[in-house]
Formats: sequence, C-alpha cells, structure tokens
Amino acid sequence: MMTASVALVQWLFACASSVMAGLAVWLLLSGAARVWPALRTRRVVWLAAQAVVAGAALLPFAPHRADLSIAPSVTLTAMPAPTATNVGDASTAIDSATTARQAESPSHAIAAMAATATAPAAAAPAAVGATAAVLAVARTAAARSATDTPLSWVLPLLAALWLLVYGAGLTRAVVRQLRTRRVWRTLLASAQRLSPAQLQAHGAFLPAQLREISQHRLTVLRTEAAISPMLAGVFRPRLLLPAHLDLLSLEQQQMIVAHELHHWRARDPLWLGLAAVLQTLFWFNPALRWMAKQMEWALELHCDQQVLRGRPQQQRKQYAAALLQQWKVHTMLQPIGAAAFDGATTAARIRHMQRDGLPALSTSAAWLTGIALTAILATGVVLQPALAYSVAALPTPADANTHAAAAGEDAGATSATVTAVWRAPLDKVRVISFFGVTRSVPSTPHKGIDFAATEGTPVHATAAGTIIAAGWITENDGRYGKGVIIDHGGQRSLYAHLSNVNVNPGQQVQAGQLIGAVGQTGLATGPHLHLEMRQNSQIVDPAPMFANLDVHATARALRVRRQQLPEKR
Repeated sequence: MMTASVALVQWLFACASSVMAGLAVWLLLSGAARVWPALRTRRVVWLAAQAVVAGAALLPFAPHRADLSIAPSVTLTAMPAPTATNVGDASTAIDSATTARQAESPSHAIAAMAATATAPAAAAPAAVGATAAVLAVARTAAARSATDTPLSWVLPLLAALWLLVYGAGLTRAVVRQLRTRRVWRTLLASAQRLSPAQLQAHGAFLPAQLREISQHRLTVLRTEAAISPMLAGVFRPRLLLPAHLDLLSLEQQQMIVAHELHHWRARDPLWLGLAAVLQTLFWFNPALRWMAKQMEWALELHCDQQVLRGRPQQQRKQYAAALLQQWKVHTMLQPIGAAAFDGATTAARIRHMQRDGLPALSTSAAWLTGIALTAILATGVVLQPALAYSVAALPTPADANTHAAAAGEDAGATSATVTAVWRAPLDKVRVISFFGVTRSVPSTPHKGIDFAATEGTPVHATAAGTIIAAGWITENDGRYGKGVIIDHGGQRSLYAHLSNVNVNPGQQVQAGQLIGAVGQTGLATGPHLHLEMRQNSQIVDPAPMFANLDVHATARALRVRRQQLPEKR
C-alpha cells in the first residue's frame, strides 16, 4: 500500500511534468523558429525537444538531492486507528502528566511532597518512563497535526482518478496503434518481394544502391496499394514501392528511391518509431504530437536536399512533379496514410526544392537553443518535490520503554530525563540517509543520520548538556571535519561536517541553542549535517530519540533503508 501510493503520486507528478515541459519547449521553439527559421529544418532540434519532455516525465522517479530542490517536500501520511493498548498507554501517560501539573499548584504541593517522600526508590525508573511517554505522545501529536494536511489524502485520490483516465486514454491509443499495425501487416503480406534479378531489371536502382541493398539485406516489396513509397518497420525496415510508381519516368523513380534509401541510412524509421511510442505513452500531451510532426517535416526536407544536391534545375522540376503526381493519386484513392504528402506539406517541400540547400543555422543559435532546452530540464529538477510516506501513530509500550532507556541509566538525573525526546538539529528537517545503511563512500555502515541542508544553515543542540568537544574532531581519522560533541548525561550527540562552531568545550547549552553551521568539512561529498548518538561509549541509532522522523525523510532514504534494513521499515 505504501509503495503503491507513492508510485501513483509520482506518476501524477510525472504526467504533470511532461505537460509543463512540453508547453515550455513549444513556447521556446515556436519563438526561436521565428528568429531562426533554420531550426525547423534540423532533425536534432526536434529529437532533443522530445527527449527533454520524456526526461521531465522521469524526474519524479529519479533520486535527487534535497538541497538542489526549491520545491517543498510532499509527505503522504497514513494515520492508522490507535489500538486499545496504545490508547491505554497514552491515557496512563496523560494521567501522569495531569497529576504532575496538579502537583505544581499550591493546593496540591504538600500532598505531592508527601507522596514523593513516601514513594519507594524503585518508583524513579517508572517516573522516567512516564515522562518519556508523555513527551513522545506530545511530540507525535504535534507531528501528526503538522503533517495531517489535505495533501495526505487529496494527492493519492487525484492520482488514483488520473490513473483511471490515463488507463482509458492509453487503451484507446494502443488499440489505434494495433489497428494500424494490423492494416500494415495485411498490406505487407499481400505485397510481392522483388528478387535481386527483378531489382536489377527494375531500372530505378543504381548499381551502388543494389550493392548496398544486397550487403545489408534490405527487403524491397512491390504493392498495388495506393501508398507513398516508404520504409515499413522500425528495427529491420522494408522498402515498400507502390505499383503506381511505374507511371513516373525512370529518372523520377531513381530520385524517389534515393530519397527512401537515405531515410534508411539515417535510421529515420527508428526515430519515428520512438516518437510514436512517446505519443502513445503520453497521449495527453499535445506538445509531443506537434514535435513529432515538426521532426517528420525536418526529415523529409533533409532527404530531399540529399537527393537534389548537385542536380540541375531540370531534375529538380522533375522531382517536384513526381511529388505532385503522387499527391494527386493519394487524393483520389484515399491511401492508408502518408504524412509527407498532404497538400500543404507538398507545396512547402517544393518551395524548399528551389533552393540550393537548407537554410544555415548559426553556431550561436544552435548553442542558445541547446542551453535553453537544458535549462528547461534543469528547472524541472529544482521544482521537483521529494515524496515521502510515513505511518504516524501513538507510541506503543515498547516505544515508551525505548525512549526511557535512551534517556540514560541514571534514573535520578532529572535533566537527562527531560531530554528523552530530542528536538530537531535543523529548523527545516530533510533526512537523506539513515543509520546502518551502506553507502558507496565510505563502504562501511552509516554511523548516524544525515540531514540535507545548504552550507551555513544554523545547527542547534538537540538537548541540554555540556560541550565536551568543539572544533576539528580528530577521531575517525579526521573524517568528521569540524564538529561539536555534547554530553547529555547518559547520551552524547555528535554534529559533524560543520563549517564553523559557535560554542567552546565546557560550555553549558540548552535544547535549541545555536552551536554551529552546516558545512562539508572532513569526508563529505556535499554540504549536510551528520548526527550521531553515543550511549555508554557505543554508537547507536539516533532515530528513536526523534518522534516520527520518517515523515521528514526523502523517498530515496526510505527506500534504501527498506531494502537494506527490512527490520526497520
């Protein structure tokens, strides 16, 4: 359920990203083509444009660093109904808290003092556990109220509704493609394959072309259907020649065959096939259909210029006449489809044939267009929110005991007991790596928790205590860089990779007090805060000291922990 909800919302964001990127690319290239008309004739421009739109759709599924994004994180929070055990423990903790508050009033002070004086010494650990439970309940309730926003259920609901709409649209698009494929398969099955001898006798193939066809085993077919000469297929295309091509002169046939063979050499069927796949998957994105048409136009113009290069004006006129005659045949017989031979397209192609070549595209225009397309994709990266999914519930007895035990072995240390639940070390929390997971650098299990933050972000003490180290931390071969270590009376917290520290050894600090700033000193691949917890000289997981930390974790951090540490999911 957790993974399905996140995947649905990610797909919703992916579709929205593709539409927004498509709109941005359409606006960019439409405006740029007015300034530089040569852009319309360059296939690489339209290939890159479609790649940008497809890449934008993949961004929600790709892991990204939190400090590179300016969009707020989106947390999907499931709130399970509290069990009877949880409610009982919460009620006991709240009753204990109520009693403590009543004891603070003058009317109950004497009774509270008497009760304390007569209570056995063994009651101290129970008081520690009750206090920790109260703090855990309060912190969990605060986290629950902060994260129980409409986004928690609106986004999954919208994603589910969109999935239904998308599925219907995709089914329609796939059915249409299958019908077209069935028609083409029927057409190819009825076509006659031309043997090498028939190709030589055909007259439309030059000796060099025949050798190339034989070497690469290109299949040439002849059909009675009223279609355009074309390549059918994506990975192993077949050249399909209509019978009405015989109505043209031999010279005209040779130029048309040269046109199709150039499509074959440039692997144009592959690019058109990829464009068709994108249009099917993103059927809701009109920008992709526009880009595909622009790419088809550029491909036809490029092949026309390759055929007519160096030819005299008389042959150019014959080639244009051949295009016009094919268009007339298609208009009368209503062919299966020929994108390159509608009236407007044919007229525009003929106008381009009157020129010696395609319009030149300056280097500066090419670079500016490429930079602009890259900027659109980069904008998608920084606007992409991180997704997280968490389950917030009242703490169980085991949770309360864990918090109480983490407060320290000395039950009489009131100051340590009060810090049973730590405050966050940063004002804006984003967990990017949990305790115990194995990373590429270094390859040993992670000894703490990493919080994403930009360099210079203020770092606060998680609890009251005494500074025992501040500055460059020499342990662990200096990998911690600049840091601070605080003794909380039972536990110690370590804050590593700081850019600077604001405290000195021996200084007393309170929870939330400024102790330094985020940096990337020591062994750090980027600015972040590394937090460790030590108890009885042992490095332990700091996560239990925070309430509902998963809410503020990135989807990648949760996924890595789930894969490597399934017992902590």
